[in-house]
Amino acid sequence: MQKQDLYEQAELMMLEYQGMHHLRNTPERRLILRAIVEHTGGFTPADVIEWVGPNFISAATVYNTLKMLENAHVVHCLHAQHNGRLMRYELTLGEQSTIQIVCAKCGRISTVRDKSTEIALHMKKYPNFIMRHYSVYVFGECKHCAKLAMQKLNAARKSQ
Repeated sequence: MQKQDLYEQAELMMLEYQGMHHLRNTPERRLILRAIVEHTGGFTPADVIEWVGPNFISAATVYNTLKMLENAHVVHCLHAQHNGRLMRYELTLGEQSTIQIVCAKCGRISTVRDKSTEIALHMKKYPNFIMRHYSVYVFGECKHCAKLAMQKLNAARKSQ
């Protein structure tokens, strides 16, 4: 999907939510939404502040807008932690079920699609519970960190 199409879909979802909750559609909210759509992948509130310009929009406006966009199902807050801080949000446009792979060394997070896992999770039945969506976090080492670890190991072996 083109970025302009993504923006239009996200803006429509935001406008619908704002209308239902009697919220104003401000230029700052549109600028934040545009920045999120323009930058693919996960992001933190600090990223958004950097993208829109810290002198133009306050941190409070960014945090409040992200909360509103989460409530509107435009973004999803991923609750993965690294060094005691929230890692990121992700543009989801209503699709809230996610599988995240998280590098335990550097904190890098990637979203993956795994049909067999998705099917297994949707088929799973829990007593007295109806599943609406899921978030799966798989922790390990990314390719980059694993390569660095292997280089250090090889260097240590050579020095012995």
